[in-house]
Amino acid sequence: MRGWDAVVVGAGAAGLAAAADLARGGARVLVLEARSAAGGRIRTRRPRGSALPVELGAEFVHGADPELLGLARRSGLLVDRIPNEHLELRAGVWRPVRGVWRRFAAATRAMRSGGEDRSVEEFLAARRMSPRDRRLLHGMFEGFEAAAVHRLSEHSLSTAGEEPEGEEDRAQFRFASGYDGVVRTLERDFLEAGGSVRYRASVSAILWRRGGVAVRTKSGSVVRARKAIVTVPIGVLQAPAGSRGAIAFDPEPPQLRHALSRIAMGHVTRVTLRFREAFWKSRTPGHTGVAFFHAEGERFPTWWTAAPAETPMLTGWVGGPPSYRWIGAPRSAVVEAALTTLGRIFRAHGRRLRQLLIGAHSHDWSADSCARGAYSYVLVDGASAPARLGRPIEETLYFAGEGTESEEGGTVQAAIRSGRRAAKQALR
Repeated sequence: MRGWDAVVVGAGAAGLAAAADLARGGARVLVLEARSAAGGRIRTRRPRGSALPVELGAEFVHGADPELLGLARRSGLLVDRIPNEHLELRAGVWRPVRGVWRRFAAATRAMRSGGEDRSVEEFLAARRMSPRDRRLLHGMFEGFEAAAVHRLSEHSLSTAGEEPEGEEDRAQFRFASGYDGVVRTLERDFLEAGGSVRYRASVSAILWRRGGVAVRTKSGSVVRARKAIVTVPIGVLQAPAGSRGAIAFDPEPPQLRHALSRIAMGHVTRVTLRFREAFWKSRTPGHTGVAFFHAEGERFPTWWTAAPAETPMLTGWVGGPPSYRWIGAPRSAVVEAALTTLGRIFRAHGRRLRQLLIGAHSHDWSADSCARGAYSYVLVDGASAPARLGRPIEETLYFAGEGTESEEGGTVQAAIRSGRRAAKQALR
């Protein structure tokens, strides 16, 4: 099977990072991407008249990650540090929530990393805490991990025995100039190293034997290479045979299905609404730098502002099982539910909100055949599954992407790290 040294399937952050390292290592590399542009689950839009870009996919940098922030400095990307001010709606009044991320970190430190695994729901039920704190943590794990907490592995989230997080570890950042700047930088690195990319090249099958692969696209073309690095999302790897976007492996590695059986794709619905004015500020006097609003029980229980930027924009978020109702729903229904939620929690008249609304932006990642969900989480008894998925197969097939990383899974930094790890494995 002569041709390229390596073919990389997917031009998201993991695929581009892997391809750039391979090309810099002297390999002849081709990237195949099903979409018309690079980025994967990073999707930035710049609406006319908007002071800030709108992110439809990845938005935050969780912790002062040296890889991503270093890349930002190298590329001249503008990075904002997000204020750590959270307000929670209780009995109709917005009240400060202190130490949100400290509570989350304290919970993961208390989780067991050994012995019999259990679900996060079971962990929370067994832990002594007030009903309010239990509900808060349940909502955080459900929303932040995009997971069904009765299936989410305690072992996979445990930080027991690790050094306590510092302020920089808990800090949250945003690429104010757009997350697509990261994509452009990774793509430029790859192309400048001599790599090639083919867009609108959806892979349908990978035929392989030790030392060679034949990658077939939906159009019928075949690309031959010595090795393949597959970086598509977990949801695509789990897609039923013959369904849109699914990839068939011939032969199918037994360890692939075994690892995938202990990982799930999380689901999220998010919508960003741009307004003519920040109407919520009159309802939260004395809180000028609020970053997050939490309204338990609402269809969109989490909202965030553009802070520290003074831009009248709000993003609504619901993750895990409560988001399932919106999979495949018309965007108009999502926007209407979001506006109804805002009207209720901020006591604003619906007609006025619609008059103030300039634009609404969302993307249904779960209905997207190139993603089939937002990001992955680990099921009970599956703590080792991401690492198993990331092991080379016969020095020929390699897998990368956020779902192959045991630490910080679901993040862009995990995706980039996985791509670099797969490239290093392949270059050996």
